[in-house]
Amino acid sequence: MKVSVSGKGGSGKTTISGTLARLIGRSGKRVLAVDADSNPNLALTLGLSTGSYDLINPLPHGLMEHRRVNGEVQVSLSRPVEELTQDYAVNCPDNVSLLVLGPPGGAGTG
Repeated sequence: MKVSVSGKGGSGKTTISGTLARLIGRSGKRVLAVDADSNPNLALTLGLSTGSYDLINPLPHGLMEHRRVNGEVQVSLSRPVEELTQDYAVNCPDNVSLLVLGPPGGAGTG
């Protein structure tokens, strides 16, 4: 199952995403939550203590490949998700792992 949450700023995307991830994790499923926000706060709603934030190692931009297909930019990963999860994800409560994408590289890149 793949779930994506989007919406306007301040609409509760992070709260909904974190709550869904934890509920699905509590049901026995393994969950990989990906925070792609330019202001990543999903760790907080996933129950990670602020003292554990130092454990978060954002996914480097070099591991994401960008290409233009039919006028649209598509992003793919240069390594399997399992490897990236092992190297960059942080374990959170309720059977959830968190992967944080690095911040945008500059204007027009986010």
